[in-house]
Amino acid sequence: MLKQILLLLLIVSPFITFAQADEDSYVYGDTPETKTDSEKTGKFDWKRVTVGGGLGATFGDLTYFEISPTVGYYLTDQFLAGIGATYIYYSDNIYKYKTNIYGGTIFTQYLFKDVPILAHAETNLMNYFSWDRQARINAIGVFVGGGLKQQLGDGRSYLSILILWDVNESKDSFYPNPIIRGGISIGL
Repeated sequence: MLKQILLLLLIVSPFITFAQADEDSYVYGDTPETKTDSEKTGKFDWKRVTVGGGLGATFGDLTYFEISPTVGYYLTDQFLAGIGATYIYYSDNIYKYKTNIYGGTIFTQYLFKDVPILAHAETNLMNYFSWDRQARINAIGVFVGGGLKQQLGDGRSYLSILILWDVNESKDSFYPNPIIRGGISIGL
């Protein structure tokens, strides 16, 4: 477990250090950037909150329904951190099998300025029934990767498509590598 925590810190730390701004850095001729009221006071600002997530479904002999809501907060103009939940209903009429799968996630994203690219890191926990063990198990995934984003409106809302890699992949991993995911993030 300690190795997993250290690996997560190692993966996320470049995003955190890259997102920090140096207050005293000024080059002659540059115009100083103005800060928003929440950045000046350090108070919570609802304008920096995003909601979103993803949906998925298929119906027939194999029924699959997924809902994955997320909530995020812009710590800086390019750095987003948040949490999410996942619920999946799975039914296979051929093998007469039905199950509920659920989990949660903590994620960070770095949205590069003036280019449609973002970096993504995530820790994911899924609880599902394992046929090998004949019991419900928890699978922890540590995902890193990136993708493309399409801005919507004011710049705090966007559509994204991500390609992620589970660096903690094992035989119990819920998602096989590579993980391709699409979603939406809407700024409030």
